[in-house]
Amino acid sequence: MTNEQQPQQQQQQQQQTHQIHRQSSTRRRTTSTTASLELNLLQDDENELEFELESSAAHDDNNTNSLSSGKDRHKQQQQQQVQVQQRDHVHFLSTLFAGVGSGALSSFICAPLDLIRTRMQVWGEIQDKQGNKKKIIEAFRAIIKKEGPKGIFRGLGATLLTVPLFWGVYFPLYDETKHYLQTQNEYTSKALINYHPGVLHCISAIFTGAVADLIVNPLFVVRTRLQTQALHELHSSSTIATRPTSMIQMANNLHTKHGVTVFWRGMSANIMGLSHCAVQFPAYEFLKSYLREKRHNNNIISDSDNHNMINDNTVGELLIASGMAKMTASLLTYPHEVLRSRMMDDRSSKAPTLRGTAKHIYMKEGMKGYYNGLSVTLLRVVPNCCVTFISYELILKYSKDHFGNNKI
Repeated sequence: MTNEQQPQQQQQQQQQTHQIHRQSSTRRRTTSTTASLELNLLQDDENELEFELESSAAHDDNNTNSLSSGKDRHKQQQQQQVQVQQRDHVHFLSTLFAGVGSGALSSFICAPLDLIRTRMQVWGEIQDKQGNKKKIIEAFRAIIKKEGPKGIFRGLGATLLTVPLFWGVYFPLYDETKHYLQTQNEYTSKALINYHPGVLHCISAIFTGAVADLIVNPLFVVRTRLQTQALHELHSSSTIATRPTSMIQMANNLHTKHGVTVFWRGMSANIMGLSHCAVQFPAYEFLKSYLREKRHNNNIISDSDNHNMINDNTVGELLIASGMAKMTASLLTYPHEVLRSRMMDDRSSKAPTLRGTAKHIYMKEGMKGYYNGLSVTLLRVVPNCCVTFISYELILKYSKDHFGNNKI
């Protein structure tokens, strides 16, 4: 080997050595990258496994909650079925007794205001027929001067009979209708009980109001005639007080002059007035439930003796619920009361129509004619409606506790 060939051979060896080192370094980097990728894959697998475990646990919790809610619904259905079985004649008689009792109590307390309201509702028509320009207050003074204080209380006896009978029909029928619609049975559609409670209360109130008006309307006609009789006699020049007509005499006179159909005058206005029931009773039921739940949420009651207080309303809650519901319904639907009183008090031989009466009021008195007596009505709302509903709830509770052994 010559001296010139030795450097070339050494240079080739060095190049081979560098190439071997580079290949070894590349293999190490590749191995490191592969290991890193494998480690990342293992971590991803672990994360997926943890996620699956968490999802499985959440699914189990949901299944547990679903089972728990299903058990709660089943328990509620069983309680409802037990309640259905326990409702019997005692409950019906309790609602009947409570309705009659509450109507009698409210009639006795609020009869003077009821009389004043009715007379104010028909006074515009009497003024037009008699050419009488007296105001209603002056008319009352003239009645007292002619007949004494008794003239202000004409129709009181009819009121004490009519109003208790109306509520005696209304409350039991409303309660039974509401219970029927809220209870799923072989006669009730399954879809019906899924409606909002307010819808069911509205349907119950409208149906019950129509039935009660149809039954009691003859007595309301007689009562209205007795209450307004003194106003119709104001034009008489006689200073001697006329003898008040009794209910039987008034009924006989009406039947003789107008026939049987006269006792259902104002029914078209009553049908229009079913909107009053459709507002009042759902609002009353909602406010009762709202106030009861609000009190329950704000008070922690652990004593088992006070368990019934969660379900029952206090007197204050009933006062607020009944007063607000009645006042709202009166403000929204008051014109039908004026129309009904005018149609019942109409003395003509031809039966008045709802459209004709409404047109006549508007032509003679304007829009304000539809609101005659509204101020007295609003003044009468609180004592009358609150006494009616509070006494009904209290009498009903007393009857159920003492005659039903607290089982209904």
